[in-house]
Parts: sequence; structure tokens; C-alpha cells
Amino acid sequence: MSRNAIVTGAAGFIGSHLVDLLLENEFSVIGIDNMRTGNIQNLAGPLKNGNFQLLKEDICNQKFPDIVKEDVDVIFHLAAISSVKVSVEDPILVNDTNVRGTINVLEMARKRNAKKIVLSSSAAVYGNPDSLPVREDTPLDPLSPYAASKISAEMYCISYGKLYGITPVIFRYFNVNGPRQEDSEYSGVIPIFINQGLQNKDITIEGDGSQTRSFIYVEDVAKATYLGSQLESDSGHILNLSGSDSISILELARMVKELVPDSTSTIVHRSAREGDVKDSIGSMERTSDVLGFSPTVPFKTGLDRTVSWYRLHQD
Repeated sequence: MSRNAIVTGAAGFIGSHLVDLLLENEFSVIGIDNMRTGNIQNLAGPLKNGNFQLLKEDICNQKFPDIVKEDVDVIFHLAAISSVKVSVEDPILVNDTNVRGTINVLEMARKRNAKKIVLSSSAAVYGNPDSLPVREDTPLDPLSPYAASKISAEMYCISYGKLYGITPVIFRYFNVNGPRQEDSEYSGVIPIFINQGLQNKDITIEGDGSQTRSFIYVEDVAKATYLGSQLESDSGHILNLSGSDSISILELARMVKELVPDSTSTIVHRSAREGDVKDSIGSMERTSDVLGFSPTVPFKTGLDRTVSWYRLHQD
């Protein structure tokens, strides 16, 4: 069993939950984050744990592959710019981080004799598929530079697996939700809607709201990502991580209003966002077969927990 791990993006939304889980399972963890969007408060617990150390480093740094001196079993690579909007505005920045940064992480894995790389990829690689739920063998169709960068990162992980024996486990995350997700114009839709509701601002939908998404709770994502590191196969895997049901963005906005009953917010619409897919839900059949895993937190339960967390953490 692997017991020494590196987590890039450790202070981020998903990365910090993964760090928590790894420490609970008695890993020694080196967390790496440049703190561009990471939040040190997300690591308040781990920073008190003697089995955790945090390196404030950037995966794009030319010297990054050499900053860790000891060998590790597995690297979880979550550090990325994960915004379609940013990628449309600045494709070069996103390529540098998501592609060149991934190569640096893979070089670190090679130098530190890591047996496995677990990559956080995205459902964005599928674009607008012909049928749903989308399976892992669906042809890739990037609609944004972000999606293109994630496909490139996947291909580099696969090539390093073939060349250097670093087994790749690639997770294509669909829409992850839960506590600790950053609230900004570049965030996922749930924290934006929740904070608009809590602050009595208009809940703003991009487009007509008919677009659909499947949401999966962050603790389920962390658990599946951890399980991926424990697979004994050397052949590598590409696995979806998706919720089991989809919901329209308009219906989501109405649910958030119901969960913030004292809000005076109204639902408004503006122009659709460039590069966004219309509908997104993934098949979990392969993931269930390979990992023996299915999500355990229903969407409504996760949304309730998330609203409660943001209430407690309002500025």
C-alpha cells in the first residue's frame, strides 16, 4: 500500500479534502501550492499534523521537479487553472500552467521514483457529446483552451506511463461541489449562486438556464481519487467521476433560493458564456467496476451542507 504522497494544489477546494483523507489513512503527505487560488485556512487541520508539510511552490517554475528530495509512492496532481472563462481570456497562461506545469510534475514523479500519477482531469474534454451519460471512450471534443489543456495533460501522463513506468490514473471530474470552493467570477456555479443569495444580489444565470450539469460532492471525489491511488494494476485507467442525476442551471438557481429563504435575490439572465458545454453527465459504470465506488452523498444533502458552510464563512 502506498503511504508517501505528494499533492499538488493541496490548499485548493478538492486538494485540501484529499489531504485530509490521506492523513486519516496514515499517509505522509507533502502538499504543494502556489497559493494563487489556494486558501491556507483549508489546511488548518493538516498543518497541525506532523505527517504533513506544505511547500509554497509553483508547478511552472523551471526548478520545480527538484524541490522534493525524498522518494514518494504516488503524486496526486490537482494543481491547475480550472476555469473555462480564464482559458478563453488567456489561453497561453492556462497552457503554461496546465500543460507545462503537468510536465514538470511528471518530471518530479520520474526523479522521485513515483510508481503512480493520479491526474485530475475534466469532463470538459468531451465537449458536447452525441449521447448521455457520456462514457470514457467517447471521442474527445475540446470547446475551450481549458479543455484542450486537460487533454494534453492526459496524453503526457499516458506517455510517461509508457516510457518511464509511472502508472497513470486519470479522473475526469464532472461538476464537483461542496465546502471550501472559491467564490469568484471564475468559480463553479454553486458557490456563485449561494453567495449571491446570501448577499441579496441577483442570482445570475448565463444563458437561458436550460443547460444541465451533474454534481458530485467533494468528499466523494476525494474518496474516489484516493482509491485510484490504491489500484494494483500497472496498466493505467481513465475514469469518470460524476453524479448520478443531472439538473438544469435554472432549477439549481431555484433550489438555492429555497435554501436561503431570507434572501431578497431574484433570478436574472445574461449572455451565455463562450466555451461552455450544453449538457454534462457522465457514466459511472467503469468507475464502479474498477474502484467498487459509487457516490454516497445525494445532491440535495451536499447542497444543504454547502449552503451551511458558506453561511458560517461569509466575509
